[in-house]
Amino acid sequence: MNKNELLEYIDTNSTAISIFKDKVRSDQKTKNKKRQPAKRWNEAKIERIVDKYTDDFVGNIYDKLYKGAKANRNTPRDKWIEFIETNEILDDLEESVSMMEIGEE
Repeated sequence: MNKNELLEYIDTNSTAISIFKDKVRSDQKTKNKKRQPAKRWNEAKIERIVDKYTDDFVGNIYDKLYKGAKANRNTPRDKWIEFIETNEILDDLEESVSMMEIGEE
């Protein structure tokens, strides 16, 4: 399983990715309102930032699963899914993302 397959799997079986994107998007829009009007970003720029943060987020999850499952890109998808389900990763991930505060200091 590669990173994109993991993203697809999480997105299909959990709301963690959509919650994460909503939180990042909300944070970016708040920051954008504080910018000078001439320096404000358009929606496309905000969405690129949301996508970048999401890619980094999924990359971190992939790296942790990679170590935990003792797997790699060539390990069959079934082994990855078995590890994710056995360890209730999606439930924990959803709970963590729900409690996460982005950009609020």
